[in-house]
Amino acid sequence: MRATRPEQFQATVQQEGAFKFIAIPFSPRQVWGARPRYYVAGTVNQIPVRGTLGAQGQAFFLRLSTAWLKDHGVEVGAHVFVSLSLEERR
Repeated sequence: MRATRPEQFQATVQQEGAFKFIAIPFSPRQVWGARPRYYVAGTVNQIPVRGTLGAQGQAFFLRLSTAWLKDHGVEVGAHVFVSLSLEERR
């Protein structure tokens, strides 16, 4: 797997119901090109994270599990620094 140049941004960990996530403030389609799924790897406050971006309409997000948040001491409402790269999968 190859990773692209990281996209870096500040975000707030959000929650809707039991769903916890970070909103992606850019269009993955414009930055990485159109594809069926965006597999990403990077860091949240320098803590490694991997996942698949979700989409709702034109908005994208990275879901964070309750276990990941708890294990790393990150709480809903926390302001975080995010660095994500697209993982090229073959």
